[in-house]
Amino acid sequence: METNKVPAVIIFAPVAGDAATLRALVEVEQVHVVLCRDKERFYALLNDSTLTAAVTEEGLAQCSLVELSGCLRRQPTWSDIPMLLLADAENRNIDTGRFARLSEIGNFTVLTRPATRLAIVMALRSALRTRRLQFDLRDQLHEMTDHAQQLELLVGERTARLEQEVLGRRRVEHALIEARRLESLGRLTGGIAHDFNNILQVIAGSETLLRMQLGSVVDPRLSRSLDGIRRATTHGATLTQQLLAYARRQPLASVVIDMQVHMDASLELLQDMLPPSVQVTLEIAPHIWPVFADPTQLDAALLNIASNARDAMDDVGAIAMYSTNWTLPDQMMPEAAHLVGEFVGILLTDIGPGMSEDTAGQAFEPFFTTKAVGKGTGLGLSQVYGFAIQSDGIAFIRRESAGLTVGILLPRSREEIGLVELNTTEERSDGLAGLRILYVEDNTDVAESTVAILQSLGAIVHLVYNADSARESDLSAIDLVFSDVMMPGQMDGVEFARWLAARHPNLAVVLTSGFMLSPERLHGLDVQFVRKPFVIQTINEAILQAIRKNAHGKRQAAT
Repeated sequence: METNKVPAVIIFAPVAGDAATLRALVEVEQVHVVLCRDKERFYALLNDSTLTAAVTEEGLAQCSLVELSGCLRRQPTWSDIPMLLLADAENRNIDTGRFARLSEIGNFTVLTRPATRLAIVMALRSALRTRRLQFDLRDQLHEMTDHAQQLELLVGERTARLEQEVLGRRRVEHALIEARRLESLGRLTGGIAHDFNNILQVIAGSETLLRMQLGSVVDPRLSRSLDGIRRATTHGATLTQQLLAYARRQPLASVVIDMQVHMDASLELLQDMLPPSVQVTLEIAPHIWPVFADPTQLDAALLNIASNARDAMDDVGAIAMYSTNWTLPDQMMPEAAHLVGEFVGILLTDIGPGMSEDTAGQAFEPFFTTKAVGKGTGLGLSQVYGFAIQSDGIAFIRRESAGLTVGILLPRSREEIGLVELNTTEERSDGLAGLRILYVEDNTDVAESTVAILQSLGAIVHLVYNADSARESDLSAIDLVFSDVMMPGQMDGVEFARWLAARHPNLAVVLTSGFMLSPERLHGLDVQFVRKPFVIQTINEAILQAIRKNAHGKRQAAT
């Protein structure tokens, strides 16, 4: 049935004269009027757009109070339609009890007939005023509902942002806690590596001296024993280097790396290391940025990740390697939520069984491994972590639905890619013969074996046990200073090298150490560095390299 949605006064007066009179009075108030001829239309028009309803007792007689009550109960909470009832003062044909029940079902005002024009107009105006106040209340309720919805939306958006901030803060706090824990482990392992490296240096030096003393004719059994010593020493040195990498206490030979070129070379390196049953693919983003890092340590990190993936896949599977530019923070890189700036990411993803959450949480710790005894040292991923952190980046593990991703993020370098050219024409034809070396070493066992090695190469060695004594030496009679880094006294090896650079800039310097608290202190020093334990070939090459660079610098200064 049709309903009226235009605000209007509803008139239900079956007697034509009453309807006309009421209509005339209502139209004076300049409101819309709708006349009803039957109760069904009257019921249908009683809705929340009705201004007021005027009904005569003849119209009410056609209505059922139950039906009329049902219509009025359908009103919204703000609505209470004013109802004007015109009834005769005395009419025995009308059930007066019905009038008494009207107050229970609606907002009825009863006017007795004959009613004056003024009385009807005043009652009508009062009803219209009441209804308009209800409409104002309706509009305010709608505004309040809209405001409430907007407020709820804003609260929801703010809550979502707060949740993201809380999650981000928790990730950062977790990363800091993890970093502190790993830092503590790093200090412990670094200290162990330092002492162990000195022991290995004595062993390696003694093995070298034994070979030199025995000459070319050696009993095969003795030769095998010496080979075993060398293999054990080399393996021990590798372990300590991995420990130092994790502890971030090894000097890095960092240069600006062209990642396009380096990653292509790394792909070949991995393909040579992995069996043919493990396929390796490489995807490099266009215009990949350069990074400032140690290329040797980067290659070692990639090899360690790839070897772990190979073992996880039982030598059969695939490794996908990606290199991409990242501007952090980025929602796609939640592992680096605490980093800000431009980085280059190197990610290796395998198709192996992956790691549990607990395993992934410990995978970077030194000596942690899930491999069988003898299958791994547990230092591969710790080297990856240490290298990345020492290079001002991060390493992370991401558990995939199938397989595992290990990633490294390294800061973008703004320096130009270039090659350092050294003049190699100053090669000494006589090796170290006659070279005057000031050797500074506080460990007497290390000093004894190293002095013997240097002397076997023809060098003239003057040994002192700390930098303070070295400073008091006659440096004008010295061609090269070979110094340990960590020493007792007022000055360690790095400070001594800086002192030499300021007061004896033409003196070649080689530093050596098995452990450094702050490797970054070497930056800016024009020295050669040799890691302990070193072998005779390594120290010989480092000394010659230092002499060549020193001669090259003197020639440039002269011109």
